[in-house]
Amino acid sequence: MKAKISAFVAALAMRPTATFLRTVVALIVVAALIALGRIFVPTFEHTQSLSSAFGFACLALSIMAIIDAVRRPSTGRFASHRIVPNSFALNRSQSIQFELTNLSNKPLLVTLSDAVPEYFQSSDFPLSQTIKADHKGVYEYSVVPKRRGLSKFAPAYILVESSWRLWEFRYRLGDPDEVKVYPDFSAVSNSVVFGVEQAMRNMGAHIAKRKGDGMEFHQLREFREGDTLKQIDWKATARLATPISREYQEEKDQNVVFLLDCSRRMRALENKLSYFDYALNALLMSSYIALDKGDAVGVMAFSGEPSWLPPVKGKTSVNLLLNHLYDLHTSTQSSDYIEAAEQLLSRQRKRSLVILLTNLRDEDQPDLMQAVEMLSQHHLVMVVGLQEQLLQAAPIGIGGQNIDEPKRHRRDGDDQSSTSERPTQSTEDVLLYAGVKHFERERARLFALLKAKGVSVVDANNKNLHIQLVNEYLRLKRLGRL
Repeated sequence: MKAKISAFVAALAMRPTATFLRTVVALIVVAALIALGRIFVPTFEHTQSLSSAFGFACLALSIMAIIDAVRRPSTGRFASHRIVPNSFALNRSQSIQFELTNLSNKPLLVTLSDAVPEYFQSSDFPLSQTIKADHKGVYEYSVVPKRRGLSKFAPAYILVESSWRLWEFRYRLGDPDEVKVYPDFSAVSNSVVFGVEQAMRNMGAHIAKRKGDGMEFHQLREFREGDTLKQIDWKATARLATPISREYQEEKDQNVVFLLDCSRRMRALENKLSYFDYALNALLMSSYIALDKGDAVGVMAFSGEPSWLPPVKGKTSVNLLLNHLYDLHTSTQSSDYIEAAEQLLSRQRKRSLVILLTNLRDEDQPDLMQAVEMLSQHHLVMVVGLQEQLLQAAPIGIGGQNIDEPKRHRRDGDDQSSTSERPTQSTEDVLLYAGVKHFERERARLFALLKAKGVSVVDANNKNLHIQLVNEYLRLKRLGRL
């Protein structure tokens, strides 16, 4: 019984080649011509000879097809190995190699279609090449991951032509490979290669040395231009008879804890990435800078899959952050700021800079203000809100003139080719404009209330979110508020 099942499965895993099908079609045409000859030219003397030759050709083809199918190569005649990168970055193309060794004693035409994960894109298949006997064929193709997390390559699909090229046999070769798709951490990689300060300059973050009170003493040095009178050490100045300044360095060993919103509101897409992915990229960049400054970084996700990473220190801890966050995804829940604040207060008791990364709406005001008040009793709070594409795509006003301001200024990072300057031309445009203006005012009012409570606020779009977040963190460091 098992032998019959194996034979049936083997039969399903084979198909005729184009050469075989063309030959069969040619024989059918010949058969049709012979039949028409018998009908319309019955006196043709070579009809019987042609019929005999046709029958012999069909018999020969059938025998060849059977022999060619029986001589199918076994899987033991191949050795395969897939070479994949250690990690993948979201939406970045990366190359993969599939090595296939022909262990038989004759060359084989082999076609590869690799079983890439569901959320990987590749347009390179199928790939074909003739592999000589006892030689290795290398197939190279590129993939673009479209989703973070753990993915799996299944065994590849291999099509091998038979010796007489009448059949193609399908095999599944290669071992499964699990791979991790991380957020696009190219900004962090640049920081490792070029240094944090140079990377911050390249992305537009402002760097300034902090001077004044509330700092850790570093050393005494000669007075320089730009030093303030508060920096002068009068005892050392009197002893050495020359102006001596105290040099301070930023305090270290502070805690920075990110509150990452995983609600359905963060699932909105802009330029092939979700708000959540933009928030993750900004979190990683600012985390690496904070770790380089000597601070500890922790992360808690809320309104979705529960996730908590206590604050960790050291630049190498960015790998721990990556492995903790790479498979974190959004949920269908709504944002629950109060519950998030309660959970964080129960987990993090040491005073920290708490950075809330979310997508704010005006209806969030009661819950958000209550959560901020709870957190502010023990921590320094920063609220980071992502601007929505709707604000940039809305019409500018009636007849192209903004109702509230004589000239509409572009926000930093806005695309110059966006439709934000499209004038209203219909009732729908007017209603959209009014709705967007109401949304903007209520959102600005919410941010103003937060600032009045002493909360640091960052209002940024997806293009400059990481820059503004890093700048605000550095500003708080310089002011000694951590």
